[in-house]
Amino acid sequence: MKVTTFFGLEEVLAQELLRLGGKDIEPFKRGVSVKGDIGYMYKVNLCSRVALRVLIPIYKFKATSDQELYDGIKKFPWDDFMKVTDTLAVEGVPNSEYFQHSLYVEQKTKDAICDRFREISGDLRPSVDLKAPTLRIYVHIFKDDVSVSLDSSGDILYKRGYREDIIEAPIKEVLAAGIVLISGWQPHLPLIDGMCGSGTLAIEAALFAGNIPAGIFRKEFGFMRWKNYDEKLYDTIYESALNRIKEDVPNIVANDLSDKSLNVAKINVAVAKVDDAITFSRKSFFDIKVDKPMGTVLLNPPYDERMKHEDIAAFYKQIGDKLKKDFSGWTCWIITSNLEAAKYIGLRPTRKITLFNGSLECRLFKFEMYAGTKKVHKLQPKEGNE
Repeated sequence: MKVTTFFGLEEVLAQELLRLGGKDIEPFKRGVSVKGDIGYMYKVNLCSRVALRVLIPIYKFKATSDQELYDGIKKFPWDDFMKVTDTLAVEGVPNSEYFQHSLYVEQKTKDAICDRFREISGDLRPSVDLKAPTLRIYVHIFKDDVSVSLDSSGDILYKRGYREDIIEAPIKEVLAAGIVLISGWQPHLPLIDGMCGSGTLAIEAALFAGNIPAGIFRKEFGFMRWKNYDEKLYDTIYESALNRIKEDVPNIVANDLSDKSLNVAKINVAVAKVDDAITFSRKSFFDIKVDKPMGTVLLNPPYDERMKHEDIAAFYKQIGDKLKKDFSGWTCWIITSNLEAAKYIGLRPTRKITLFNGSLECRLFKFEMYAGTKKVHKLQPKEGNE
């Protein structure tokens, strides 16, 4: 199977798939290939924090023309996978000189499948359902190689089911979970989501700390509509995942200056049932004081290029000054797409990782706020940038 993720999270996903029991794990750009049985596929959909889709390859062929694409799709035994009364949706992703428009690939695929059913069932054909189809079919074309997969996830997996309300430009749940995992935060240490917005970073940290499956709030997955869905096996995997939930309560603070943001965050935290793990704080990040010698700060500050350059530069400089002054001994991770503004933080990052928040290219910076003299820490080896 092929499990997709956001750019920059491939290694995090590979480690997660290994922990879940996968075999023959091989990362590729924006994803990881892995071997596992049907129960493993159920488990990845339910438990993965950084997966976007779990694709099951079913068929490969070569095509350099519209007719070859149509013929190659049509001859596949689709009646083994669906009935004529079932529904379908097709996503095409071409990277080929022969096929340059995804909508055309999708239309050709749909036509070929429907025509096959017409021939074997007396002019009846499946209908299209873009929201909840029986089969969601994924067609990837690279040069003349056509790969056809079934999307076992249904709705993309960052749609956890706990986000009742959002504020403008929220961070995606999968990206937030990836940042928590990259940070190496250990739940026995405090964590502060300093500019929490709708609370996604704090919620994903709480789910991680409690070993709560990321998909626990979803009502369904795509594989539940398949002909071979084994409900008893899924229920066993679901119960097993629930039994591994930890009761320990971490120390997570979700802070924001905005009443509106905090109200949204509180709703989402309650729906995610992690309100026992998250404490709310309404103040400026620059007024936060800590009384623990170690911990992790996660910051998703405004990227806003609409602010005057002087204002955004001063804001990011203030972040750096605050970290130096009040967070000695802590580790801080900052994600931003405003790379010019990030220069004004005025601290040397020990890691820089390229990630994407939606279509925005971002950097995740790691700053280690060493306690003690700088001379000592200059002797310590630095982590290589990524």
